[in-house]
Amino acid sequence: MVEKSLREHTTGSRQMILEAALRLAAERGYVGTTMALVRRATGLPPSSLYWHFSNKDQLLAEALEHGYSSWRRVVPRWEPLPTGGDLRDGLLANLRRTTSDTHDAKTDWWRMGLMLALESGPTVGDGPRERFLRIRTQTLADFELWWSEAVGLPPAHTEILARLTLAAHDGLFIHTQTDAYAELDSLRRRLADGLAEVAIHLGKNPAATPVAMDLPPATYEAKSTSREKLVAAALEVAAESGYEGASISRICAAAGLPASSVYWHFANKDDLFSAAVDDSYRAWSRTQSSRQAPSPGIDWATELPRMLTPLVASLRRLPPFLRIGLMLVLPKRPEPLPGRDRFLAVRRQSREDFAGWFRGALGDDGAEHADEMAVLLLVIADGLLFAEALESADMPPVTTSDLLARLIAATPFPTQISH
Repeated sequence: MVEKSLREHTTGSRQMILEAALRLAAERGYVGTTMALVRRATGLPPSSLYWHFSNKDQLLAEALEHGYSSWRRVVPRWEPLPTGGDLRDGLLANLRRTTSDTHDAKTDWWRMGLMLALESGPTVGDGPRERFLRIRTQTLADFELWWSEAVGLPPAHTEILARLTLAAHDGLFIHTQTDAYAELDSLRRRLADGLAEVAIHLGKNPAATPVAMDLPPATYEAKSTSREKLVAAALEVAAESGYEGASISRICAAAGLPASSVYWHFANKDDLFSAAVDDSYRAWSRTQSSRQAPSPGIDWATELPRMLTPLVASLRRLPPFLRIGLMLVLPKRPEPLPGRDRFLAVRRQSREDFAGWFRGALGDDGAEHADEMAVLLLVIADGLLFAEALESADMPPVTTSDLLARLIAATPFPTQISH
């Protein structure tokens, strides 16, 4: 009787622990989730936690797997394209299947995995990240199989299409976190058109190989003032341990300054991070191409890949304002983290800059599409950033920029990218 009771208790308590850990990790990230918080959330004694899990790393890895398995049971896999079926219709139907209900609690594993992509320091254990990478590897393999059956392209090209498909999923997930009123179906349609357009282009160029491009060396301005040193240290510490792990004491230690120096320049930690987002965004903007639309008579479709190349190249260095901003956006909190609004304002500015470029390039006949094209660009850019952070996908910027331009401009316009 005692053995039966213990067995029932341990089975139920294990699932309770996993679900509490996953919920906390979706709110606080790896560093901010502790065994003590999990214990308080479940009401179980420490012995129950350590009966099932030897440490936090094992617990969070199992929690991520548990969340993914629960999600997998309710979200269908991509259905093969019927023989003779339209590629765009098949893509749209599948995107609708796998990108709905992104606010649901069942996506906490996804949120947790993306947050792990942004936390890369020694205080972050390997277990959950390795588990998330294993899931993504299998997902990429599934997408590659779908594309190989749908279009019959060489493996190198189906891999590119699979990576863009995964980037689209990650980007749509982020989009729903940054826009409470996101209208996903129009974006799904554009993504379906864009992915099909890329597949058609690759099909017409079966022997095409990626063209490598040397990136200019990263340059950093010397941090001479205490304010500059604090901002740089905040970015550095948050990149290692996330927002929760970036304490004032750790930031000051990294900057080599006393704690009092923070409060000389900033009201609090949140004010410091808002300043870090602003400063990093301004530094990043200076590295980007002019957002002025092409002059009349210049083919905008030719200019678009050139405008995008610095953007895609910058994603490989994980721009600090994006890393920190997404750390502030992804946690699922009842009350948003301070600093989140500052990042969203920066994001709206980027969106408007891109939309302005498209409005100028398309002219009166296509300007109505400019806003959606700008949103689509941000969606794919977000997805490519996570691909770089997690898999270091080896897609040269010049190649990716061309494919990205084709994807964004796929919806028919009076001026269309020529093939």
